[in-house]
Amino acid sequence: MGTVDLGKSFLNREPIAGVMYFHNDYVRVIGGDHEGSFGSLVTVLSLEPQPRFVLELESGCDIEVDQSEIELADA
Repeated sequence: MGTVDLGKSFLNREPIAGVMYFHNDYVRVIGGDHEGSFGSLVTVLSLEPQPRFVLELESGCDIEVDQSEIELADA
């Protein structure tokens, strides 16, 4: 799946193989430099070696996170 199609599918909240989350899911960062932060998923950037997302933090800043570094905030 190309980058444009990947982003479009994510924005449309369509299931993507290997991706556990959807556009605008509210998540908590559980690893990495921003551990303990919360935000909403903006887009998925890549699938390999694991899904990587742009996450808009509550502060308004955008960061990149791997799928293994986040969980749903209500989990």
